[in-house]
Amino acid sequence: MNARDRVMSAHLHDWDLSPREAIALQRELAPRLVTNGDLQERDVHLIAGGDVAFDRASGRGAGAVVVLAYPSLETVEEISVEAPVRFPYVPGLLSFRETPVLLSAFERLHAMPDLLLVDGHGYAHPRRFGFASHLGLWLGVPSIGVAKSILIGAHAGLATEAGARADLVDGSEVIGSLLRTRAGVRPIVVSIGSGLSLPAAERWVLRCIAGRRLPEPTRRADRLAAQAKRRMLAATLDVIIEQRAGERGRWEYAVADGTIVYLRDQNPMPEHYGCAAGIINTADAELLDVIVVDDRPRGRGERLPVRVIDMLERRDGDHKLLAVPVDVPPFASTTRQRLERARSAVVAWCTELQKPIIGWTGEDRAMAFIDACRGGLPDG
Repeated sequence: MNARDRVMSAHLHDWDLSPREAIALQRELAPRLVTNGDLQERDVHLIAGGDVAFDRASGRGAGAVVVLAYPSLETVEEISVEAPVRFPYVPGLLSFRETPVLLSAFERLHAMPDLLLVDGHGYAHPRRFGFASHLGLWLGVPSIGVAKSILIGAHAGLATEAGARADLVDGSEVIGSLLRTRAGVRPIVVSIGSGLSLPAAERWVLRCIAGRRLPEPTRRADRLAAQAKRRMLAATLDVIIEQRAGERGRWEYAVADGTIVYLRDQNPMPEHYGCAAGIINTADAELLDVIVVDDRPRGRGERLPVRVIDMLERRDGDHKLLAVPVDVPPFASTTRQRLERARSAVVAWCTELQKPIIGWTGEDRAMAFIDACRGGLPDG
């Protein structure tokens, strides 16, 4: 099975586990890890870094994979994704929160990497199966755990010069190492993910250092994940459902008393339709219009957080945002297909009613429009 097939296989894996079941799975998978070997430099052309940034308030994660050319360490591809996170925060079980998010990013890569560095632990884990091991094993790609702090184990003193190391020991077993990548800076924790020995993992980490504490693949993935999280939150709106998909008539939220009032007869909207609470479209002095793509029934007047994906621009400035609920993975292939059907249906609905549309203009344009309305500026 090649790496891309492994991604698809992992998507089919049952990630909906209890903590007890997750621990049992770690113990079952740990013996499958390959903890020796190395890669020849001539065989390594692409090195990827992976990281996930979480928003606990909304229960979502923003994942990032950055692929670098080796040995130049130039960035050749960046993929960021968002997904709801259903597994609780439990120390030692972070891979069950992070791996499903990152799989969507790996699915979208043009080329799978030859080596993977993960912002997290691998073998340096209570059950010897951390995030780096889990992801590396699923993808079938040699992987290394690069963490900023110790999860388990102890170590002896560490010299201050760059390249100094010390074994990280749990009981009588070496489970990783403390590696100082720059003179005088705090060391990082390196451990085997899968497919390499610990000395080989340390060598590859040092080859990816470009004058900073962290290796470039994980440093850039960390930065991209943080950017993706900020964008995710900026594109999140609180929406009030005014009328439900397939419901005839035009209904509107009355700000004065919080009721939904019937305005007139109108052909049914193909998707749920609502308004963004507290954000006024300066073009018509009314709350922003939001089309919510969701196959679940919704109640008139129901409030729900949504993630904006696109915008249907109109010549009169009465633009319509397109969104999905925050518990729907916006970049999953099934969601993208569902959104395409919604776009076509909404355009057909507008055409039938002779609405003055320009067309779908994308997420960036939608974000700029939201920012302009929040700032009270005219759109243009």
